[in-house]
Amino acid sequence: MLPELAATASTFAFNGRSLKGLVKDFGEEDWSIQDACGHNPKWIVGHLATYRHQVLGLMGLPNPAAPWAAVFARGTTSTDVPGDVDMQEVIASFQAAQVLMADRWEALTQEDLAIPTGRKLPDGSEDVGGAIRFLAWHETYHLGQLGLLRRMAGRPGLA
Repeated sequence: MLPELAATASTFAFNGRSLKGLVKDFGEEDWSIQDACGHNPKWIVGHLATYRHQVLGLMGLPNPAAPWAAVFARGTTSTDVPGDVDMQEVIASFQAAQVLMADRWEALTQEDLAIPTGRKLPDGSEDVGGAIRFLAWHETYHLGQLGLLRRMAGRPGLA
């Protein structure tokens, strides 16, 4: 593995384990608890799974077409998410992406990471390597939100 990818790969792996712990005991009512900004756990987890699929694409892997992805895209809110979205399916998709990512880190090259993405991310990144690093941070940010919502739902914190 390229040395500059080690921390990013580790972050994604840690986040995958964290997501499991954050939602392992959620009941149906827990998925709809909402913070003042309007996000609920259902939207956050779906948003993270949708972006995990984008990371697969950045890594040169097939980006699975999930039928629910559009309702979790950037700019959507919890009110855009239909009530019948199967969260176990969404979580399974997130975890399946983790397995594919874990198998791909070793094969990524400097040339792969230098490919332009065609857009500038909030951190200034414009290539695949920067986009992958930014999306690791993005995922961690949203997992922090999920941790807060977990506590608001009356569930114990993980740390």
